[in-house]
Amino acid sequence: MQMPAHQFRCAGHRKEGNMKNKKKELISEVLIFVMPLMVLYFIFFILPLAEGIYYSLLDWDGISKDRNFVGLKNYIKLFTSDSDYFVSLAFTLKYVVLNVILTNVLAFLLALLVNSKLKCTKFLRTCFFLPNVISMLIVGYIWRFLFNQGCASLYKATGWDFFNISWLGGGNISVAAMVIVAMWQGVGYIMILYLSGLQMIDTSLLEAAAIDGAGKVKQFFKVTLPLMVPTIGVNLFMVVSQSFRQFDLNLSLTGGGPGRQTTSLALDIYTEGYQNNRLGYAEAKALILFLIVIVIAMLQLKLTNSKEVEA
Repeated sequence: MQMPAHQFRCAGHRKEGNMKNKKKELISEVLIFVMPLMVLYFIFFILPLAEGIYYSLLDWDGISKDRNFVGLKNYIKLFTSDSDYFVSLAFTLKYVVLNVILTNVLAFLLALLVNSKLKCTKFLRTCFFLPNVISMLIVGYIWRFLFNQGCASLYKATGWDFFNISWLGGGNISVAAMVIVAMWQGVGYIMILYLSGLQMIDTSLLEAAAIDGAGKVKQFFKVTLPLMVPTIGVNLFMVVSQSFRQFDLNLSLTGGGPGRQTTSLALDIYTEGYQNNRLGYAEAKALILFLIVIVIAMLQLKLTNSKEVEA
């Protein structure tokens, strides 16, 4: 028995009406939940970025009303005649490489330790994470005192040449000093992230590997480490971006000295903009730093994503 034509038309109209209602609901959901976030993203990221690009094309001290448009001259000067910038870049790259590798390796090892069946794991977690609640600026001043007066006192008491090292005297030893302090303050937070990743691993996979005859070391490299790749990728990204933006520790620990030997890119940008009153030039440096971080972060995320496996 066939349905009359007018009933087909009514069913079609109902279906079309339902689709229109669903579209209206979808648009309403987008406006309610997505638009506020997009507005905030525009206000706090897109707009400042656009202003930064505009300021980088100016010869401006950041205070006066005179804003001379110079085009790409700030960028040309940066890459052709600013030797101090490349000193800061070399120092920053050394610091980033050492801090990223050592912080992640140590945090992973500490996460394995506190994830074990030791009775004092809760106490250890608290001890490792506690320095993270202290401001990096304060941490820098504390360790500056330790490297200067503390090491001098220990050298007088022990006579060990290790304590007679000029930790903040420039060169590679100052890079090592900054890495030590940054690790002491930040490794606990990265450890917590690794710990959460370890606890999300299905123990049945490790049990199956053990039944197949895999020892602890083989279980780690064949099961645990591959499943931790997403967490490793996130932590690498966090430490890379944080290391390139390191400012407060550099300011309080070495002040960029002696000379400009320990001036990071972030401190160099601050010096140009707010001490030398060359805000346009500082904005050009800041945008170059932004591009460096974006490129390195994208390459790192692409590499870690290619190594991910499904549990």
